[in-house]
Amino acid sequence: MSAPTSARTVITALVGNSFVMIIKLAAFLMSGSGSMLSEAIHSAADTGNQLLLFVGLRRGEKAPDDRFHYGYGGERFVFGILSAAGIFFIGCGITIYHGIHSLFAPSTPQLTASTFVVLGVSGLIEGSVLALAVRAILAERGNIAFLRYVRERADPATVAILLEDGAAVLGLLIATGGILMAYVTGNPIWDTAGSLIVGAILGGVAFYLVHENRELLLGRAVPANIEEIFTNVVLDHPAVRSVRDIKTRQLAHDSYMFKAELTLDTDYLAEQLDRVLPGDHRDLTKGRALRRTTIATTDLIATEMISVEAAIRQAIPHAKHIDLEIAHPEQAADDEMLA
Repeated sequence: MSAPTSARTVITALVGNSFVMIIKLAAFLMSGSGSMLSEAIHSAADTGNQLLLFVGLRRGEKAPDDRFHYGYGGERFVFGILSAAGIFFIGCGITIYHGIHSLFAPSTPQLTASTFVVLGVSGLIEGSVLALAVRAILAERGNIAFLRYVRERADPATVAILLEDGAAVLGLLIATGGILMAYVTGNPIWDTAGSLIVGAILGGVAFYLVHENRELLLGRAVPANIEEIFTNVVLDHPAVRSVRDIKTRQLAHDSYMFKAELTLDTDYLAEQLDRVLPGDHRDLTKGRALRRTTIATTDLIATEMISVEAAIRQAIPHAKHIDLEIAHPEQAADDEMLA
């Protein structure tokens, strides 16, 4: 997903959740509902987390320099983990703490029309932000299944917005149900239960986001189907006989690194070399013939490697860094015998 799309999604979520946080807090002060306080805390955590995501996006766009040759894409994952920690400690922790406290000191919420107005407006805003995140992913996923794209390729910032606002919409429904049941039955345990369930949902979202960003920060390999495309493209090139020791890494959601050792097809190279060498090659002195052969050989191999890299980038646009090494023929032969 492009950085502008991700940034636009994050900014929209940031503005929307800031407004929702204010009106939820006001509704809590008027009703005294534990579920409404949980929702206010949830929105406050979302607002802070989305600010962290925005900072990560901006820092991740910095160009490579002398200190970080592969760029700053990992900044997104660092701030993604900080954001997830905020969801866990502020959103989940405080919400569950308040829910447990309410078990020992229950109080029936005081409902007014404004409480339901706040719930309705909050649902509309957070539902709109969720829809924006879903549309952004749908626009980028191509033919890939939605859930698979979210798991393997989507920008972590957009995934965070998707999960946070998905949890927010679900939390609103739970909070509304808890408030209504507490009002109808006169038993505040329903409101407390709603608070605890919302906290548990936030905890689940936080753990998932920490897991995803941790893997990306450590250097998760590209999806298996992408590595398969890489291997097939390399082997389809006429200059390549075999490929070994493939290593991959996701530097960012839209930046992949590939490393592999290639065994070149010597028969193919010999044919190409015979084609590029001049007809009077054999009439030259030994020294001049060797120099001309060396120049032609190195130029031919370099040209073929450039051609392989070009084919890889055409098939995998996210392949930003490609490191192809030429394996020693004897080593390659030993590996093939062992295989």
